Amino acid sequence: MRLFFFLVLYIPLQAQTILPDSVTIHKSWNDKNGKNKLTVMVNALCNPDRPPFDGHETKIEAKIQNGKGSQEMVYNDEDYQMEMILFRENDIWLEEFNKIKAVFIPFFYCGNSDSDIKASFIIFYNTKKYLYHINFHCTENGTCKVNDNLNGKLKELSPELRNSFIKSLKSKYKKYSDFN
Repeated sequence: MRLFFFLVLYIPLQAQTILPDSVTIHKSWNDKNGKNKLTVMVNALCNPDRPPFDGHETKIEAKIQNGKGSQEMVYNDEDYQMEMILFRENDIWLEEFNKIKAVFIPFFYCGNSDSDIKASFIIFYNTKKYLYHINFHCTENGTCKVNDNLNGKLKELSPELRNSFIKSLKSKYKKYSDFN
């Protein structure tokens, strides 16, 4: 008679658990459209205090709800293996046009390490949504300027909104440190 002994080992197939950095923010304000609620969710968020881990889907979702309904903008970065999103809640700004506030949601990329910088902006204004990628060029001394034909790129915006946005781009983003 033969006896068989089986040794059963449970070895988890998990070498490492990586949770991508993410953030969700909420803002609200009132205007002609009533109460506006903004939610922004960012996945694969840059964390300047830790070395970046790329490989997670780089994604930003912004949603606004008000008396006129809701709108959503989702941006999935096609080159997520090389870029993570640098997003700061304090960079969001509101500006009023015809008693309705436009919301500007800027975000940048961890891969912006050379003189050519890409910045992206989600804009919500009065039932419309926009996504723009704006190129900047920075010199060795750290000064930066827009490196795009903004009037052509932003032609979908109303003249008042476009002119204000261009003015903000040229005044808010003049130094390399404004992008990191």
